Amino acid sequence: MNDIARTSPNEQKLYERYMPLVRRIAMRVVRSLPSNISLDDLLSAGWVGLSEALTRRTATMNEEQFEAYASHRVRGAILDHLRMLDPLSRKLRGASRKITEVTGTLSGRLGRAPTEEEIAGELGVPLEEYHQLLGDIANGGLARLEISAVDSPVHDSTPESLTARRELVDHIASALESLPERLRIVLALHYQEECSFREIGEVLGVTESRICQLHAEAIHRVRAQMSSLPPPAPKPRAVKG
Repeated sequence: MNDIARTSPNEQKLYERYMPLVRRIAMRVVRSLPSNISLDDLLSAGWVGLSEALTRRTATMNEEQFEAYASHRVRGAILDHLRMLDPLSRKLRGASRKITEVTGTLSGRLGRAPTEEEIAGELGVPLEEYHQLLGDIANGGLARLEISAVDSPVHDSTPESLTARRELVDHIASALESLPERLRIVLALHYQEECSFREIGEVLGVTESRICQLHAEAIHRVRAQMSSLPPPAPKPRAVKG
């Protein structure tokens, strides 16, 4: 953030203008991270994303479009920073992908949402080890649902693109509805009521670390359902008259 002091007055005003945006995104992310990751580190990473957004801003972007674009760049820079922190992140990402794949496979085979025991069994690990793996993935900053088609700014406002985005949002809502009740409660309290994992644990009568595991499990179940969606239909070619 010291770079701000070396910018021109106009540039510094821009940074000050979007400071609340960076702080808002950083604070939203840090709430679900372990205590050894500081807010200041996320803010610094967020400023990198904002700098890139300001550099790449085009004259055709209105204020609303730029704020959406800047939010996307800030969030991406923060997530990139988090991925670099843990030397085990590659191993954890592989484990996370495997859990998603196994959950999807079992759902298709059973015709219903699999239980924790069934997922652990398919992974070939004891249930306690499966819980620990979920906790490690969450502590590694990998228990997030990243869907670029929803998170990214809208530059294509054609009826087909807007319809596709609405369908994707509907699919996400359907995936959330298919979760076991306890997992729906965890997500609702965390994202809608903005409760911390500790507070949710007090509500459900379990430890904060267990809530962290349940949150990670919910995210992987939603990912599994989203990954089973058919690819989007190709855009029709324009007919030349």
